[in-house]
Amino acid sequence: MRRGPIDSAIGYFSHNAREFDDLYRAQPGFYQDRLQVWRALLDGYSRPESVVVDLGCGSGMFSFYLADRVARVVGVDGAAEMVAYCEAQKRERGITNATFFEAELPLVDENRLGPADLLVSSSVIEYVPEMDATLALIARTLRPAGVAIVSMPNLMSISRNYQRIRYRLTGQPEIYRYIRHFSSPGLLRRRVRPLGMRMLESHYYTHATKLAQLLRRCGLPSPLTEDLFVVALKKT
Repeated sequence: MRRGPIDSAIGYFSHNAREFDDLYRAQPGFYQDRLQVWRALLDGYSRPESVVVDLGCGSGMFSFYLADRVARVVGVDGAAEMVAYCEAQKRERGITNATFFEAELPLVDENRLGPADLLVSSSVIEYVPEMDATLALIARTLRPAGVAIVSMPNLMSISRNYQRIRYRLTGQPEIYRYIRHFSSPGLLRRRVRPLGMRMLESHYYTHATKLAQLLRRCGLPSPLTEDLFVVALKKT
């Protein structure tokens, strides 16, 4: 029997905690495309002595990747089942330099977060009710000269816009019920400038949808073909 709609993004991801982690393994395109871009950024901006905050850590994919490379990782997520899954994985892997706790952004006990040398937030900001308050939280959490790596859905993506129209007409894909914000590297750069952050680099990457893959093969520019973008922001 099909379950009914869930009231919030937190409820959605709580319900799908294990399925979300399995997605990386079940869909090689989803896994490889995202990780190829993200691992280059994580390797480039993390240091052995770094304190890292994973804001919206989900199933801990990046938290555990970083725990092998940095001094300490703090993961926070609004979904209780995600946090429980991370804690179970932490025990299973014998990891001692990572901690996880539950909090709904941007309402977080900031004493438990920072100061951080590196903050990562993968496909999280689009779900929060208050985008500007969450960006301000990111800026406050970083040490001076700290770096935030943030990804969001691409506003200009043809595939994304098709999916948004499809959701309005059919109610599918269900995830679009919970996405509140779309952006672009340029828009996000202007949005964080008053918070004392400047953009270091940006990259587009696909979300493994068939339409996105088709548009890529047609040779259209990345801002139109790719479903997601990621930026590195430095606190000045």
